[in-house]
Amino acid sequence: MNAVRLTELARNFCIALLKLVYLNLLWFFFMILGLGILGIAPATVALCNVEKSWLEKQHLPSIFREYWNQFRFHFVKSNGLAILLFVIGFVLYFDLKFFIDRGGMFNQTISILLFILSVWFMITVMYILPIYTKYQLKLVDYIKYAFILGMLNPLKTFGMAISAGGMIYLSLYIPQILYSLGISLTCFIVMIITLQAIEDLSALQHKYAK
Repeated sequence: MNAVRLTELARNFCIALLKLVYLNLLWFFFMILGLGILGIAPATVALCNVEKSWLEKQHLPSIFREYWNQFRFHFVKSNGLAILLFVIGFVLYFDLKFFIDRGGMFNQTISILLFILSVWFMITVMYILPIYTKYQLKLVDYIKYAFILGMLNPLKTFGMAISAGGMIYLSLYIPQILYSLGISLTCFIVMIITLQAIEDLSALQHKYAK
């Protein structure tokens, strides 16, 4: 019996790994299909939507068709969100660099405040894709709810930063990981943690609503 269970676990693990590799290949394919930089956001959103379906145990007759449908549907809106985040990150980065390069107590105080804002921004970015795939909101509301969720779950946020950050580090220094499952596995980690945080928050709201 133990041998049968072990074999089944190994089989399921291999199937899941192959699916993640396939999703990773689809991400690169659709990123190129979207003319590179314009394909990054919709390809990532499509990947996260497929992974959300897996986590919610929804049956997908065709992964490729689902990926293509999500890519087309979210192409414009996801790029709008990506541009908004890029502008915010760009402003924070250059403002922080500007004040750090200048001396004086006032500039140091502003630098500290900008650094805190930058950390909050990175937390928001970590949570924003799962929020985007879970809800239909205005672009600014995605940022707001991602920030709130991150602040309400400091342990999950820390765990996500360590695990996803570790995967990104490995992917950048070992190209084989990046091209095989670096993107899909990183997003999968983020989706698992964020969807669990949303579920915990919903349960807490339901408990205190009684």
